[in-house]
Amino acid sequence: MTPRAPGWTVVVPVKGGPGAKSRLAGSLDDGARRALADALALDTLDAVLATPSVGCVVVVTSEARFVPAADDGPRVVHVDDPGRGLSAAVRAGIDAVSQGPCAVLLGDLPALRPADLEAALANATAHERAFVPDADGTGTTLLTGRTPGALRPRFGTGSADAHAAEGHVRLDAGASLRRDVDTAADLEAAVALGVGRRTAAFLATRVA
Repeated sequence: MTPRAPGWTVVVPVKGGPGAKSRLAGSLDDGARRALADALALDTLDAVLATPSVGCVVVVTSEARFVPAADDGPRVVHVDDPGRGLSAAVRAGIDAVSQGPCAVLLGDLPALRPADLEAALANATAHERAFVPDADGTGTTLLTGRTPGALRPRFGTGSADAHAAEGHVRLDAGASLRRDVDTAADLEAAVALGVGRRTAAFLATRVA
């Protein structure tokens, strides 16, 4: 169990490895795709750690390199990815949280602004459970609960409707919190919002 820290505990599943961001395989070779996935995740973690109301971040991953890079003392906890897909990774992260408000955030939000996450978490406190849909309105980027047990994770195709059906209240949120990256078009949209330093550095190598 994670130690109880003031504020929100945010669970961030990070896949990493050769299977990360498979939908970009037509645009990038395996090495570049893996490097981009790393950059997306680390920029997301930077933004989460810069969000004032976040007390602890639980990084669920089989790629231990993400944890030292995101290390912020006791605020960062590493949970091993059980290796059975996103749902299992999310559940492993939630199960590691003992109490207090808990959220699950996808690890591919390179344009994430701490202010947008802070505002969404503040709005979420009014609800037992809530969620933020992705830019397309069909997926989910953020899932929240007043307690870990309040969360009803249903990530996957059509997760926005699935989470609403489980009683999660849909929240309005800033564009940076809704802009996950699965395709080349998603990446272009994130760049238009302004991406974090690692994603920007990766993209600079592609045009150098």
